[in-house]
Order: sequence, then C-alpha cells, then structure tokens
Amino acid sequence: MRRLFLLVVLVCMAGACGLTKKNLGLEKTAPDASNVSAKEALILPPNYHQRPVVEMKKAEE
Repeated sequence: MRRLFLLVVLVCMAGACGLTKKNLGLEKTAPDASNVSAKEALILPPNYHQRPVVEMKKAEE
C-alpha cells in the first residue's frame, strides 16, 4: 500500500513539471506569429458559371 502511495505521489510530481507536460504533449502551445504564413486567396477557374455540355439522348431510342 505504501508503494502505491509513493508511486501516485511521484507520478503527480512528475506531471506537475512543465517540461514533462510539454514532452508528453499535454500542454498546448500557441503558434509563433513569425511562422504563420498567409494563404493566397482562392480564385475561380475561367467560365466557372457555365454548366458542362451534356449530350442528350434521342427520344426515339
């Protein structure tokens, strides 16, 4: 029982350390403003408003 208590205490102490949280991925990090890149604006292809031509089947067939 004493070993379990010591193990729990050690885990809590290790989890309280900021470096341990960062290494385990438990701490969120904000992106650096100098590393964030702006994306280019989206452009529409030419003749985007036109529908594709679909051949109609003859009514006789």
